[in-house]
Amino acid sequence: MLPSPLLGVLLLFLFTMSFLHFQTFAADPGAGKECKWYTVQVGDNLNHIAQQSGVSLADIAQANYLLNMNLILYGQQLCLPQTIQEAGILEDGSVRWYAYTALESSSKTQVEDMLRQYANDYGLPADLVLAIAWQESGWKQHVIAKDGGIGVMQLMPYTAKALNSTISTRRDPYKLEDNIRLGTYYLYKLWERYDGDLDKVVSAYNEGSWNLDHYGIFNHTYVKSVKALMEKYE
Repeated sequence: MLPSPLLGVLLLFLFTMSFLHFQTFAADPGAGKECKWYTVQVGDNLNHIAQQSGVSLADIAQANYLLNMNLILYGQQLCLPQTIQEAGILEDGSVRWYAYTALESSSKTQVEDMLRQYANDYGLPADLVLAIAWQESGWKQHVIAKDGGIGVMQLMPYTAKALNSTISTRRDPYKLEDNIRLGTYYLYKLWERYDGDLDKVVSAYNEGSWNLDHYGIFNHTYVKSVKALMEKYE
């Protein structure tokens, strides 16, 4: 049997760990943001959590008042600050232009996994989907182009609205999964339309099928760049 002092220390340790496992730690995500809560798992470290969540180390540390970023505990709940999301799609199905507050953040790991998933779902070559997405946005969801292209697949608001109408959905291109799903579906329809002719599919994604049908391929630099990226992702 353990001596009383050691037994007391052990009981205090077990009580503390049990308390920590269920405790929600105080946190401040910052103005215009909200907490997405994450429970620390065995083997976690802050670098891994930051990479997987797409939230910076500094933002996580500040939100959770972490003075020592090497000290996180199993069962601890961490606030991962997220911008309060607004809808990017209106009641009538129109998609908002330049709605920065509706954009989701993401990590490249999340994006790549989702691109591969939907490429498989639509029966498309994964290297094509990955290459188009990289050419368009560098696999970043939290971006809007000068012309209004949204997120990873750089969907134009009117393109997203048309795709939603075609498949009777209300997917929001400012949200990561909806953006990738709509963009991959668009590629799939182009693949069908041009019978898998790679140059035409890639060109049409960039310049539009109407322009391709009327003027042919004139964005050769874009097509060559995507095809070079495809070799990287084979």
